Amino acid sequence: MAIHGDAGQGDQARGLFRTDPAPHRLTIGGMCRVGIPPTLVHVIDVAHYSPPQETGRLPRPGRLVVVLPVGLSFDSCLEEQGESFDPDDDIPLAFDLTFRPYAFLEPGDEVADKAGRAWRFDGPWDWHPFDGAEPHEPAWPLSLLTRVNATTAEVQITVADATNSGSHQEECARWSAVARANPPSYARPPLLPPS
Repeated sequence: MAIHGDAGQGDQARGLFRTDPAPHRLTIGGMCRVGIPPTLVHVIDVAHYSPPQETGRLPRPGRLVVVLPVGLSFDSCLEEQGESFDPDDDIPLAFDLTFRPYAFLEPGDEVADKAGRAWRFDGPWDWHPFDGAEPHEPAWPLSLLTRVNATTAEVQITVADATNSGSHQEECARWSAVARANPPSYARPPLLPPS
């Protein structure tokens, strides 16, 4: 693992991995511990590769999880952001879920909103109204129409109960409070002033 040794750089510029002692205190032949201290991050992408991606490192990853530290917002104009991890390699990492917006839905779910508009859910900030009209956020409560792997009465009740109160904007606000960041730029309107 390559770690930037400049003590003057902020934590975000150095990445998530740390050494103990700090890199600028290391000496040739010295010993150190390398790891990630408990850190709050938000997932910005999960990529699946079949066949596994050629990265120049072994084992070749079949999937990568890309995360941003708390306080950083995803910017769709930037080509590369965040730090990626292969959850199947031998680096010991543990992830504990703090909050997942729309945890009661799965990508590909189709729902009807309070106004009767049909929507496809492709992720918390990625809603597609079938009619293409504005607004681009569904009005709660939601009714599950179809789910790729099966639509059951129990799942329909779960979605209805979860959206019986609240709104898309409240779900955005809850996520922003935890991540201290804005949802991706295509989610409107921003909840926090730009940093």
